[in-house]
Amino acid sequence: MKKFILSFIIVFSFVLVSSCSSDDECSPVILEITSLEAEYSCINTPYQMDIDLTEEFIIIRSQFVFDNLVTGSCMPQIDFVAYDLLIGKKALTSGIDSIDYDGLVKNCDNGQFSLTVTFVKNATTEAPNLTYHTLVPKLDANDIINVSIVTIN
Repeated sequence: MKKFILSFIIVFSFVLVSSCSSDDECSPVILEITSLEAEYSCINTPYQMDIDLTEEFIIIRSQFVFDNLVTGSCMPQIDFVAYDLLIGKKALTSGIDSIDYDGLVKNCDNGQFSLTVTFVKNATTEAPNLTYHTLVPKLDANDIINVSIVTIN
């Protein structure tokens, strides 16, 4: 009788677990991000840091590449064992009050990452070409990040 009850419990548990849909098992994961300002005390990187890009971003995975592609007043020795640097450029029609980054989200359905970068504009008449960046947890070489740019007037 004990074997029958134990077998019933095991079979019932298996049926219960296998009947869950993939939606029940899959929730996006939000990963912590940081910045060169927070980790290395850099100042005013949107204006003080530059990279030769136009309306795009790249992921930098080594100090060598960082040193060869990025210029500016803050050139730290980044911990590329722990981080990758997502860096990009955005041209705007006015200045900004801030750049906000939503957490890096890993979509469990396709394994891709997404990041939303929000530029909060102000009324100044400058037309800057700004550098944005975030330090993300170290990625695999084939990981894909989709970046969405939002501007708020």
